[in-house]
Amino acid sequence: MSLEMAPRQRLEQRMHLSQQMLQNLELLLMPAMDLQDFVRKEIEQNPVLEEGEEREESPIPAGEEEESAEEATREEMLAKVEDEWLESERRTRRKESGEDAERRMEMLNNTSAPAISLKEHLSNQLLLLELPDDLRTHCAHVVEHVQDSGLLKASVEDMMTSLPRSLLEGSLETVATRLENAIAVIQSLDPRGVGARSIQECLMLQIDPADAMAPVLRRFIENHLDDIGANRLPHIVRTVMSDPVLMKDLGREEEVDPAVILGDVKQLIAEIAKLSPSPGATYAAAKPSRVFPEVVIRRVDGVLEIVLEEGWLPAISINRNYEALIQDRVLSPDERATAGRMAQNARFARADRTRFARLAAGKRVHPIDRTRAAELSRGASLPSEEAGLLAAIARDPACSKNERDFLKHKVAAGRKLIAAIEQRRGTIYRITEQIVRRQSAFFEGGIEHLRPLRMQEVADALGVHLSTVSRAVSDKWMETPHGILPFRFFFASAAPQAEAAGPGTRLALLEKVRDILEAEDKTHPHSDLEIARLLNQNYHIPAARRTVAKYREELRFRSASLRKAY
Repeated sequence: MSLEMAPRQRLEQRMHLSQQMLQNLELLLMPAMDLQDFVRKEIEQNPVLEEGEEREESPIPAGEEEESAEEATREEMLAKVEDEWLESERRTRRKESGEDAERRMEMLNNTSAPAISLKEHLSNQLLLLELPDDLRTHCAHVVEHVQDSGLLKASVEDMMTSLPRSLLEGSLETVATRLENAIAVIQSLDPRGVGARSIQECLMLQIDPADAMAPVLRRFIENHLDDIGANRLPHIVRTVMSDPVLMKDLGREEEVDPAVILGDVKQLIAEIAKLSPSPGATYAAAKPSRVFPEVVIRRVDGVLEIVLEEGWLPAISINRNYEALIQDRVLSPDERATAGRMAQNARFARADRTRFARLAAGKRVHPIDRTRAAELSRGASLPSEEAGLLAAIARDPACSKNERDFLKHKVAAGRKLIAAIEQRRGTIYRITEQIVRRQSAFFEGGIEHLRPLRMQEVADALGVHLSTVSRAVSDKWMETPHGILPFRFFFASAAPQAEAAGPGTRLALLEKVRDILEAEDKTHPHSDLEIARLLNQNYHIPAARRTVAKYREELRFRSASLRKAY
């Protein structure tokens, strides 16, 4: 078999997404704040887009419009367009109504300040300290190894391997001593506990040395931190009572009741609980996400009302001056009268008379009309009125072909963007209608009445693809009477339960488990098996012990032995 290249014809069907469809999908997927940034960027890049609602203006008579165009030359018109463009760049935002201004101010107030990382915070403090240059350099090297939690997991040996050659002067012991001194400087900075090599050291660094209980707290952290985490309070009490030094520090030199020592132990544990094992957690390493509800569900006269929030998104429109530049001119009334007389003049050819009749009827001047008018004006002598009309028709437009093509492209792009935003708004509104109709019980009674809902159900009801619904609800938020919730919250999966219990969601089951755990007797907490029994007894929900354990861990409740209160 030989291999060869030969042209062949093949008939096949393919589906291609147009640029408009791709833009619609892209905007549909964007969260509110990302769409706001995208629109503002488009306003900056597209000269025909302007921020502000398109105003309804009374139509200008064609004659007056033509007379004003006749008065301006090509250079003057282009200069005017350039001035308007520069002015649109310099002008301030559109005048807002009171409600829009209030919503924008609310958004500004709810926007978090730029986050500063822990390393930046530590570096800023080092700049304020008077340190030798070599120690400052070693401190900066240690800061680079501090984790986001504030702990220093890297050992001195590991940090020595990444030191620059200029800092490796002297013996290894000397270099290690310099790093230890740098670590001591870092541990003296804010927040307390930063630069610690372990959880125990982190907690002990946060203890106030002026506190009278500081020695006891340090011994507790050093000797009983694991027992505290495992909730082994009786063992701690026995250990404390067998330690005369610790009893003396507690002020219990005589024989006392174990219950009194238990109270002292609880007080010490409460003080230790005020300390943070991750002192750097308050400094965000990543930029916090912005959340703004695009839809508000209100109850008006007992009926749920859907309101699309629009104050966050700039209202955009096409500049009419640019639209006028790409449109063909129309003859004025006087010129139409002259064209009507020329259409009756047998001196002109039949095709020319037809052209004059069309222009006399108010049709726009086409490029071929300008070409033919230039040819006629160079022919036989004509009356001044007819010659003036032919010269006016043959005159070049205000913009060149390249400029008109550029403006047409920008106007078309602006219209597509406006249409895509409107389609996005309509899609979100229709999906919200389906959510409100299908989850009406939730809006009435809360999460206990949230029913299972699949995206495919909403997609079938709207006649769209499942991916369209998935894009529309991604990173979108809704303000409801029960708080600001993501759209995906309403597409809850079903929970395992008996048929007699009726439809229920996994979130509703989580709330039932939470209610049981919060209402339990802390001295005799429920085991996972007892919680499963209560779910079946009170709510007719059969759940396995492993399922309950998974839900309990998801709710961040510890096991029964660790929840037990003494």
